[in-house]
Amino acid sequence: MPGFLAQIRRQAVMPWIALLCAVSLSLILMSSGGSRGSELVKERTAAILAVLAQPFGIVPAIVHLSRENARLRAENASLMIKYTDAEEAFRENKRLRELLDFRERSNLKLEAAEVIATNPMPGVHSILIDIGANKNAAKHMAVINDKGLIGKLVQVSEKTSIVQLLLDRNLGAAVRLANCRADGITAWAGGERLLLENIPVSENVQLGEKVITSGLDGVFPAGIPVGEVVRTDRNPESLFLRVEVAPVVDFSVLEEVFIVFVNSSSAEPS
Repeated sequence: MPGFLAQIRRQAVMPWIALLCAVSLSLILMSSGGSRGSELVKERTAAILAVLAQPFGIVPAIVHLSRENARLRAENASLMIKYTDAEEAFRENKRLRELLDFRERSNLKLEAAEVIATNPMPGVHSILIDIGANKNAAKHMAVINDKGLIGKLVQVSEKTSIVQLLLDRNLGAAVRLANCRADGITAWAGGERLLLENIPVSENVQLGEKVITSGLDGVFPAGIPVGEVVRTDRNPESLFLRVEVAPVVDFSVLEEVFIVFVNSSSAEPS
């Protein structure tokens, strides 16, 4: 293929070379005389040669520009990668500073962990973290981040643990409505929503009302943010309200979490 292209280029250039040779020869012949006519011919021939020579100057310039454009594109791609890396590092540092500040402000005993995998199975919501028995983690310990409740440990190995998320259909947490103080149990409502079960229809539940853990289940310490009420429905045939809650935690972007050590009888983080 390169040889074919080179042949095409040679064929395209040959007529120009032949024409230049012919004109140059005419110029030499004309210059042998000293008449005004010969001088005029030489001047016009020089002008023609200047015009004909322009394409031969343009071609190298085009090649140079093409190479320069390629170099600039490569440099731009490199700068874009460096900028993206720097931006990601800035975001990570900001996130870690916020988590550290949260741990220092919290009254809970916390051990930080990183999320290293998620469960791809539909309907099964869990994550794998990089802390296990080596950091005194144990089953049923609560897991949170700086926004609120995430879930609990359901399986602990030496260096990793599985966290069952609040969005899993098999996990319910004892919670309380912050204003009306009614107690209920969370249940997965599908997608990124929770339902509050066992809330009597007599309760005056308001949209936007905060939902926190009550501590009545003995698993999750009281006072951890869970979400806020986004919808309520009353069924005349039911004794309970249908209360829909939006979690405060964005479960799609979990990266760092905390294991909660709740009391002195629990092993403290090493």
